[in-house]
Amino acid sequence: MNQPADFYLYQGLGNDAVVRTLRACRKIGAVEHGGKTVVLVTVEPSIPAGIFAPGVRSDVIGMSHDAAKPFGKPSAKPFDRLAPGETASALLWEVYDFGGGKYGVALEPTLGRANIHRSKPALDSQGNIMAAPAAARSMVNAIIRALESETNPTKK
Repeated sequence: MNQPADFYLYQGLGNDAVVRTLRACRKIGAVEHGGKTVVLVTVEPSIPAGIFAPGVRSDVIGMSHDAAKPFGKPSAKPFDRLAPGETASALLWEVYDFGGGKYGVALEPTLGRANIHRSKPALDSQGNIMAAPAAARSMVNAIIRALESETNPTKK
């Protein structure tokens, strides 16, 4: 990926080949489908060959808002509106390549549900997300509050 990731996909319920690997995601577009907006994202690393049927992209998936809370987190904020350090949940869709730069999504979110992290999570040797030390979280929160108060002087 030549540009920094917009967010990261890791862990969830559904297709283990998709949700059990930390993947950097970058938005490339959106499609309207059944009254929902499905955001198309490139994923790196791409999903291993042979997991999907022919015609389904292994380097592009669709994501839509999922109101469920991510595992162990209090927020159900949409994944495309996350601040650094926040986590959300998204429904994952297969994306079909129609050629000529045109994409379509599956009839329903067939890949499952995944946690979306705005910042790249640190993983331990067993693939578990390591929590940031309390002092680091406190410092990041203080910086975010200071930045928010500069952009919105009425907020204190």
